[in-house]
Amino acid sequence: MKISWKRLQGDIIGGITAAVVALPLSLAFGIASGAGAEAGLYASIFGGLTAALFGGCGVQITGPTGAMIGVLVAIVSQYGVGGMLLAGVLAGLMQIVFGLFRFGKFVKYLPQPVIAGFTNGVSILFFMTAIDDARKTLSITVITALSIVLAIRFLKKVPESLFGLTVGIIANELFIKSPHVVGTLSLRAPKLAFDIMPLGNIGHLIIPAFTICLLGSISALLSAEVTDEMVGARHDSNKELIGQGLGNIVSSLLGGLPVSGAVARSGVNVHSGGRTRLSGILHSIFLLILVLILGPIVRRIPLASLAAILMIASLRTADWKSLKLMSRARWSYGAIMTVTTVLTVIRDLTIAVAVGVVLSGIFALAELASSPRVKTIGEKIIESSVSSFHPDVDIIAFHGPLFFTGVEHMRRCVSEASEKPILVFDFSDVAFIDETGALAVKDLACRLKAEGKRVYIGGLSRKPLRILMRMGVVDNLGRNCVYKSLNRAVKRVSDEATQAEPFEHVLVPRENA
Repeated sequence: MKISWKRLQGDIIGGITAAVVALPLSLAFGIASGAGAEAGLYASIFGGLTAALFGGCGVQITGPTGAMIGVLVAIVSQYGVGGMLLAGVLAGLMQIVFGLFRFGKFVKYLPQPVIAGFTNGVSILFFMTAIDDARKTLSITVITALSIVLAIRFLKKVPESLFGLTVGIIANELFIKSPHVVGTLSLRAPKLAFDIMPLGNIGHLIIPAFTICLLGSISALLSAEVTDEMVGARHDSNKELIGQGLGNIVSSLLGGLPVSGAVARSGVNVHSGGRTRLSGILHSIFLLILVLILGPIVRRIPLASLAAILMIASLRTADWKSLKLMSRARWSYGAIMTVTTVLTVIRDLTIAVAVGVVLSGIFALAELASSPRVKTIGEKIIESSVSSFHPDVDIIAFHGPLFFTGVEHMRRCVSEASEKPILVFDFSDVAFIDETGALAVKDLACRLKAEGKRVYIGGLSRKPLRILMRMGVVDNLGRNCVYKSLNRAVKRVSDEATQAEPFEHVLVPRENA
């Protein structure tokens, strides 16, 4: 295989940048979990390296994440650090089994309000874990937080966490002199941690391990979806689960925190030029080098600075878009998201996701039951019919309800249905669309438009049209591209296509309500 110097250079820069970003986060997550700063570093170095070698997403950067902190704190407080390590090994084994049985695709079927709910829930837990250290030296917390905000606003090419950490260290060393610092790091050649694992409690750790498995899998696969959009590639979700599982096993056996793919670090890697798994491998190697070289400085990092980094990260992790959608979406969207968020905070993620999915199903079935046009509930079917009016135009007919269980099938089938530049979505037989389905239509239309295609929607009945308008699909696509009547949409598009050679889109006058 021919090696591209430009790609190699991008992977090197991406790996270095991701390592710089990962250093303060790894320290902060390690301390917040109760396992120590070393556990966070070992996770990024050894767990991240293993996941990069064996995972199914080439640009994914793996390490400890804030979403895990609430779960890990609970495990450490009840079973000690050894219990956390054992739970990490069990979680890794579960992820490998899920990958081998090809369960990766099922994560894509989670309804949008459930994903938003647990994301907001873990952000709240994430923030709460930092409060104690933040209060110990409040002045350092404020200085670090303000520095991070300024870096985000004005120093876009500088890693904001590293900038805030540097300012916090300088302020503490010169003026405040707080004794609450990281302290001595007992970094040494790692050894297997079997001797501290409470094997007698393995039965009690199954549920916490499953929670880690579920949370890590969802986080990693959602991160992989985001990076796919950035680089224009497709990851192997089942292989990624296996890689994440191996990363968890290796990290836990060597004394590190459980790991997961992280959107922030993966995004930094991609934006810095990373394009292959080499960037993830180099991230772990460069992080090890940084720790060895900067060890004396790392020991002087104020705990309040790490707390500020955690707080800012938690605010950026929260799904703020979902909160804005609550005023536009149906009441059930907000109800599902709120219940999932609350259960994540007061109980645990596993219960929260299970209840959220059940509620989504109940609301969807209730909506279907109230729709006289739907006689059966089945898998979403999409078929393509070649039009006889113009060779550049094709109709893609949607049959049945479009809600969260049919989204992935819809995306796949539409991408395979037609290569023509002008597509008309026929929604004549779609009696119901939920928020996840509407957002999927919006995402699909954006992808097709990015490929140079024009997308129109026709045959919309009252309820689907209303939800598409509420979720911003109509505004995004253009009101002149959406019709209640399929015949009017097809006729107008066909007429315009016939008049324009090559086809140039002429706005279709908006149909009277």
